[in-house]
Amino acid sequence: MVKLGIICEGETEPIILDTVGFRASIAQFGIELIGVTQAGGKKEYGAERINKHRQILLDKGAEHIYVLVDLDKDLCITLTKQDVSQHPDQTVIVAVKEFENWYLADDSTLSHFVGVDTFIEFPEADGDAITTIINLGLQSGRFNRFRKSKVLLANAMKNNGFTIENAAKHPNCPSAQYFLTKLQNLASAN
Repeated sequence: MVKLGIICEGETEPIILDTVGFRASIAQFGIELIGVTQAGGKKEYGAERINKHRQILLDKGAEHIYVLVDLDKDLCITLTKQDVSQHPDQTVIVAVKEFENWYLADDSTLSHFVGVDTFIEFPEADGDAITTIINLGLQSGRFNRFRKSKVLLANAMKNNGFTIENAAKHPNCPSAQYFLTKLQNLASAN
């Protein structure tokens, strides 16, 4: 088993990634998730700051580290990756727009959560996935109101069955597909 640690930008990614379900999913690839740490924003990915997050995971036994960063309004995935301090035991994954856009790609979970069959053709093109999801729930009558909170939404999506595997099945969610492909490649390389 490859021992993997993940550094993520925000507080919502660990809600999805640091779960029994995700651990079981990647165990099928021969990967053991030893921990997920929250960096607290892109500025934490610079050379001096990322090392403290890396060290937490290395101390737990990580052999490889994934850094998950949002593209946000950056123009280029490659440049966003280059902004992250590089290490030979590290892979940088860029979620196009934000990690929350992957929720839009998991059609079955999104439909269940908002109460109406929903298919978002280009989930990674949405500039405000959270508002889109809330509006779908309000329009369907599933919600009377829903506070705009990434943490509340992450918990709700997790509780409704969201998986990265489902998001990666969407034909227009290449960053979720890339994330899963990198996991599979990591396992097969060892």
